[in-house]
Amino acid sequence: MVQDEFEQDEVIKHKKGMGKGKIIAIVLALVLLAGAGAGGGFYLYNSGQKAKAAVEQAKKADPEKTVKRYEDLKIEVTVDADDPMFRKIDFAAAQAVNPDVYAWIWIPGTNVDYPILQSDSEDVSYYLEHTIERLQGLPGSIYTEKFNAKDFSDPVNVVYGHNMKDGSMFADLHKYEDQNFFNENPYIYIYLPEQTYKYRIFAAVTFDDRYLMDNYNFSDPADFQKYLDELRSSINGNVNNDVNVTKETGILTLSTCIGDAPNNRWMVNATWEP
Repeated sequence: MVQDEFEQDEVIKHKKGMGKGKIIAIVLALVLLAGAGAGGGFYLYNSGQKAKAAVEQAKKADPEKTVKRYEDLKIEVTVDADDPMFRKIDFAAAQAVNPDVYAWIWIPGTNVDYPILQSDSEDVSYYLEHTIERLQGLPGSIYTEKFNAKDFSDPVNVVYGHNMKDGSMFADLHKYEDQNFFNENPYIYIYLPEQTYKYRIFAAVTFDDRYLMDNYNFSDPADFQKYLDELRSSINGNVNNDVNVTKETGILTLSTCIGDAPNNRWMVNATWEP
């Protein structure tokens, strides 16, 4: 079974932060969202009735079928290669399903192998509860907000997605809680139509549930350094301080929920490796 419930307190927190977030220039946030008992990152509803309605809508969307659609899409549009840097994505095929697909994320050793979507016209959290086929409900999509550049050039790039009980979407980010897995699976690949980026993971940590766009101005070197220091100083998770991180190499933040800690986020953070 996939998760199919929303954490209402997170709905309210996200809505309160939305106005300020639009002012902040550049952020790529990966906030993984969860359903039953796993707490979500950004929610659209601020009342008990609406939250329950969202659950019912999610059930009607048949999330099992949608998860299978994502799995089928991987086969349809990806061409594996011996070197992950040369793995090919058929973006024309993916965009035929939804033109909001603009990138693809793959983390070897995990189930994270999905298109990344961004809407220029819908509410920023639209893909929180809409699938690649624009069906409302879980598991939603992996997505970024329209405040973020689609070429991953921002100092901090944040990507959002649900933490699903069936292991789909961003659930496997929790594998990085294990020290050995953290050490043995250090890379994230971001594919764009004309370029591939390789990122080296330097921190997989428990973070608080602040709306990142509301609390940092990542174009400010001081705020960027503050965020980096907070990630590296976390005592709940795994950190590799030998990885050099600068404003130029940037930070890719993948964030998801923690089942028994709805006021925290599990975030996997990486930096571009030229």
